[in-house]
Amino acid sequence: MPRETSPYWFSGWPDTEAALLDAVFSARASYGGPTTGVRGVVSAWRTHRHGATDDVAAFAACDGDGLAELLGNRQRVPGNSTTKAAAVIAAAAALTAVGVRGAADVANTEPIRRAVVDVPGLGNRTWLCFLGSLGIDTPENDALVATFLGDVTETVGEFDASNVGDALAAIAAELDLDVATVRHAIWRHQRTVSGRRSPAPPRAA
Repeated sequence: MPRETSPYWFSGWPDTEAALLDAVFSARASYGGPTTGVRGVVSAWRTHRHGATDDVAAFAACDGDGLAELLGNRQRVPGNSTTKAAAVIAAAAALTAVGVRGAADVANTEPIRRAVVDVPGLGNRTWLCFLGSLGIDTPENDALVATFLGDVTETVGEFDASNVGDALAAIAAELDLDVATVRHAIWRHQRTVSGRRSPAPPRAA
């Protein structure tokens, strides 16, 4: 995963607005560079919001067509029921309704998950991407990291959610990076190479 060629070497998004855009717009799409693809969408919104992007209710001021035009992206969600921009607005409204205002309110709970996955065209992959983009660990996202570590070390069953943290800390120290950046890079790389299919979490011994 050369840092000079991968778009994934950053620690993830610190705010809910960017993470929600990332989660919805990355479905069936190129992640792109700083000004293209998904990252271009996030950049356009951040410019519009002057960098203050941790108030998920801000999307409520937009309509689907207006947001799609502002972002320069009219892609549709899987199933083509609506644009991704309209899905972002619907998810933002649902998240607000269950008490999510900013990143500090997001947790891996069923009410918050339902706010995302119940939006037509979104689903559990969107939910896991939303959490992963915010740096929130889940068994499913840890399983992606564990699979990567097993592949590159050519070991089977050595890594699981219980020990990926220690391995990531060692890698981060070797690369002179923070753990969040390493975890995010591996997680996003694995989502790409696996076709955005999250494996089931490893079984407990």
